[in-house]
Amino acid sequence: MPASFIFSPISDRSLTLKIFSILSPGNSFFRILLILAFFVLIIGFVPAVGSVLIIFLPMLTFFYGTTKGNSKTAAAFLIPVLFTVFVSYFLHLKTPYPVIFILGVVGLAISAVIPKNRSIAKILIYPTLIIVGSICAFFIIAGYQLSVHPWKLVQRFVETAIGQNINFYSQLPLSKEEIDLVKNNKQLLINVFTNIFPAMAIIASFLIVWVNVLLGRNSLRKVGLILPQLNGLSRWKAPEFLIWIFLIAGGLLLFSHQQIRLISMNVFLLACFLYLLQGLAIVSFLFQMKNAPVFLRYLFYFLIVLQQFLMIPIALVGLFDVWVDFRKFIRNNQVVT
Repeated sequence: MPASFIFSPISDRSLTLKIFSILSPGNSFFRILLILAFFVLIIGFVPAVGSVLIIFLPMLTFFYGTTKGNSKTAAAFLIPVLFTVFVSYFLHLKTPYPVIFILGVVGLAISAVIPKNRSIAKILIYPTLIIVGSICAFFIIAGYQLSVHPWKLVQRFVETAIGQNINFYSQLPLSKEEIDLVKNNKQLLINVFTNIFPAMAIIASFLIVWVNVLLGRNSLRKVGLILPQLNGLSRWKAPEFLIWIFLIAGGLLLFSHQQIRLISMNVFLLACFLYLLQGLAIVSFLFQMKNAPVFLRYLFYFLIVLQQFLMIPIALVGLFDVWVDFRKFIRNNQVVT
């Protein structure tokens, strides 16, 4: 093919039109790119704001992956991520680009799992495994590079986190006795949170996925896209065999062997967390049956965050639902009234 044809005005004109069509404000890819680039760059280079926004990044890639396609969304997401990596490398900046990449992939994974008619449990578990696997890989690889046992790195991480929290509490208007109490028990806190770190990592990963699935579902509803797989959250129920895991893990806590107690403690916490989720599903079912206002629902969940002791009765509701079936009782009571 002659070179004159390649650089002919016609081909130049068509190439220009293609570029303008891509960069046009009405182009969906360009719009997605701008939004994702804004979030990624804020998260990467503005730590004060980015530490909050990064939690909701999976919701964005989940939403756009579902509405615009995973391929287009993945391309629009990778461009600002790669830009962040290059800037961080050449300017020697510390940016959380590995975390940005992983959480963006989590949102794409949620979008990819939903069309396959998976159960709500699998929709939540598969993306959670991505985060948990990444956490494990980080400590294993870092331990190998530093010639340190991964569990030692976990202990260092917990120690640093608790130290930062103690410094933060010291700046709050708390009494000197309360601050001294926390400082004097610093080592005890480090030991406790190091021992339960596996359970806390899994719970935190699951909560991130759960929150982003709920927010993404609400955003999709606003554009008229209803996902039937996500409508059954209020009817979710933990598997029946979980009660045996709960009882056995609780019983093993009585053993004096350190490794047995360590494993059983983490398993017991995970079982309690699942019953907490079941209790929240029952509360959500009650709100739906009573047509409670949205602001009342969010107020209730906000109170749970502020007053964590409310989690105990809710988890107990989820536990005793194994025998009582509260949702059946609520449904029958609704019919009678």
